[in-house]
Amino acid sequence: MTGVLSHCLGAALLLLGGCSGNRTADLSAASSFDGTGATAAADIREHGRRLSHVLGCRGCHGPSMEGKSWDDDPKQYGVMWASNLTQAIPAMSDAQLEKLLRQGAHPSRDELWVMPSQMFQHLSVPDMAALIAHLRSLPATGVKSPPPVPGPRALAEIANGTYKPASTLVAENRDVLPADAGQQFAQGRYITSQTCAECHGMQLEGSKGEEGSIPDLIVASAYSPAEFDRFITTGETPGKREIHKLMVSVARSRFSHLTPHERQALYGYLRARAELPQ
Repeated sequence: MTGVLSHCLGAALLLLGGCSGNRTADLSAASSFDGTGATAAADIREHGRRLSHVLGCRGCHGPSMEGKSWDDDPKQYGVMWASNLTQAIPAMSDAQLEKLLRQGAHPSRDELWVMPSQMFQHLSVPDMAALIAHLRSLPATGVKSPPPVPGPRALAEIANGTYKPASTLVAENRDVLPADAGQQFAQGRYITSQTCAECHGMQLEGSKGEEGSIPDLIVASAYSPAEFDRFITTGETPGKREIHKLMVSVARSRFSHLTPHERQALYGYLRARAELPQ
């Protein structure tokens, strides 16, 4: 997708429910989010609940995971809803749910669109288990989301390859990862692969498009540790410089749920990445 706005718009309208030589196992084995050492079932579910914020599940599917309307424009992208996960998940086995998350393969649909499985395929085993445990614990509420009805613009952009199904993005990005800055920065690298990569690209290089530019995350090296911590949790930049409203929203609703240690690891990795040969 070509810009921050088009990325978010694409997700809203089409949701139907560095170093490239490191394979999935190499990245996910390197680190996880904080909290994966939990052994009590309640603590594992709580870790998964936090991840549901950090990974953006609640941004798409709603604060209570009951789904929500993304678009209602039959003449353009169509009538689209994010799935009510509290109703959809009980019908899936854990294996089916993990396959959906990692491979973009829905148990009953031909294709799944704008599910960020290209990122989740690299989610560590304990993080995935905690997320599934949390999702499984959600009480069934509300009603099933209506089926999506793509409009002519959505169908045209799917046909010309502007938007690709989740399974295709998984295959294309299987070995495309943020640059490896060394084992000491492994957790920060892992966190970027599950968060920043959604908008800034799997190698964090940003993009340019008709909706504007998404910067290469080398820009993070210009922040002091305190400035970065404030930015990543509140969306406030040094000097109150204006940034895209989506980044402000993501910082407040998702990244504010990162632990202080995770934020420190993220900053350390981004600084180390900026110092790698370009």
